[in-house]
Amino acid sequence: MREQRQKVCRLSQLAQGMTTVKVGEEEILLVREGDAVHACGGKCPHYGAPLAEGVLLGHEVVCPWHNARFDVWTGRLVAPPALDDLPAYQVEVEGDDVYVRSVQVAKRPQRTGKGKTVLIVGAGAAGEAAAETLRREGFDGRVVMVTPEQDLPYDRPNLSKDFLAGKAKPEWLPLRSEEFYRQQQIEVLTGTRVVALGARERVAHMQPGGKLPFDLCLIATGGTPRKLTVPGAELAGVFTLRSLADARALEAAAAKAGKALIVGAGFLGLEAASALRSRGLQVAVVAPEPVPLANILGDGVGTCLRQLHEEYGVEFHLGRMVQEFRGSGAVAQAVLSDDKRLEIDLAIVGIGIVPVVDFLEGSGLVEGGAVPVDARLQTKAPGVFAAGDVAAVLQGADGGRQRVEHWAVAERQGQHAARAMLGDPGAYEEVPFFWTRQHGVSLKYAGSAHRFEAVLYRGDLRTRRFLAGYFAGGRLVAAASIGMSEQFAAVEAILRKKKIVTPEQFRDPGFDLVALART
Repeated sequence: MREQRQKVCRLSQLAQGMTTVKVGEEEILLVREGDAVHACGGKCPHYGAPLAEGVLLGHEVVCPWHNARFDVWTGRLVAPPALDDLPAYQVEVEGDDVYVRSVQVAKRPQRTGKGKTVLIVGAGAAGEAAAETLRREGFDGRVVMVTPEQDLPYDRPNLSKDFLAGKAKPEWLPLRSEEFYRQQQIEVLTGTRVVALGARERVAHMQPGGKLPFDLCLIATGGTPRKLTVPGAELAGVFTLRSLADARALEAAAAKAGKALIVGAGFLGLEAASALRSRGLQVAVVAPEPVPLANILGDGVGTCLRQLHEEYGVEFHLGRMVQEFRGSGAVAQAVLSDDKRLEIDLAIVGIGIVPVVDFLEGSGLVEGGAVPVDARLQTKAPGVFAAGDVAAVLQGADGGRQRVEHWAVAERQGQHAARAMLGDPGAYEEVPFFWTRQHGVSLKYAGSAHRFEAVLYRGDLRTRRFLAGYFAGGRLVAAASIGMSEQFAAVEAILRKKKIVTPEQFRDPGFDLVALART
């Protein structure tokens, strides 16, 4: 705002809840609660979604696109995938006139850490969010982020979406610039790998060489793609998609290809199928399950997604797997388990990831191929935390641990781990959340339903506007939605607050989920 103080509306004309007003070129979100009025930025800093189209739960607004949450009183970021606070404004009500004055910075406690070093092993979603949170929360010690990749932290979800489709410019991918990290005094050591971690000694052994002593550490190494162990898997043209380097190579190959095979019908595989079809390639998907994603979303939603892809010309070979790739130097054919042969120019293998824990050998921190953590995301070693794909996190009422491989989850865990490092005693209480976009249709999921006994629906699968509720033990444990963002945001809050929704309540269209979320 250029002006120090500006009238924006009349109080008598301002409805309860959220309203957007424009001041110059800026969109400001006004939130009226009784006679109190608060003002903050009107667009989500993640992808620019209009926050007035989101849902207000207490004094938090939930972004309608990717469910980032902000405190509308202070502008403070509550939960990623956004990385920035909203600008917040001082509001003055004089008579019936509402004025906004100057930008305020979200206030946070200042916590000194001079002389201390925080080592972050990994520069993906969890590591990057942790580094920024440390600085945002006032930590003034040394922050070092180590990554074997040559690139600064980047927007990994985009790789299988707009970037692979050829619609995202390479300069859009970095989450922050080199200048940002310099200003924040966050050291990003690219092309560097931690090969051993002395949790007790508090020292990291690096490659290409050297040691780095630390006071606190976050393990955020993520995962590496599972390999398909069939003849010909090493041929040129057979890709995995995990890193920006992978995406660059795949995007270059796609620009010259006509036929593509996706091995695996998970989220990455289906997103890649959508991206390649948008480029005009013929795309086939092969997977062992009879319905894509049925183990997570159920047969109904899985079939809905399959039909969406088929409308765009994607061919499915379900209940099968690739048993061989053939070609002279480069892949030219895939042989399926039913002996069907597909002529292809490239293949993408998307059959999951394996947590990167090899550098922790002998540390005692690894169980079952992952790093178990307590409620604060701390490992068995005091001062050593873990977040993201590598962390087995306490989840649900049964006290079991779960590893969740999704971007926003990793960011939220990284944010929480950073605050725990600074002394916050609170437990991590976010519920798993992710989104996917395929052929222009966005689906969101929240909760955790390893086993569900029933799936109930609000809306209509046929029109692709629905809220699916997953039930176990007679209560709602997860939800998926296309096009019903307000009710979905309410369910995410209900699950986070551990409120109970029964099948009977979910079936009742008069039962107000949003009202329950606000209590």
